[in-house]
Amino acid sequence: MKLTLRAAIFYLMTILGLVVLVTGLVLYIWPRGPQSGRIEFLSLRKDDWRDFHMQTSIVLAFVLIIHLVENRTCVKTYVKTTLGG
Repeated sequence: MKLTLRAAIFYLMTILGLVVLVTGLVLYIWPRGPQSGRIEFLSLRKDDWRDFHMQTSIVLAFVLIIHLVENRTCVKTYVKTTLGG
């Protein structure tokens, strides 16, 4: 089975998107207060979760740009048909 670039980008975007979603939810429900940074969840502290969330989000943004460049003809067609350009 051959994995094409489009398929690899799709799976990478899906995995990264889920990771960003989960880490964002963890940070959202994380307790607040002066001692909240000392709490650990899955052996990671709040700063570790925040850093991982940010780094994963940046990688996802780069993969999204690659996705848009790889599919530029489809994107142009969608824009023309939906915006009437």
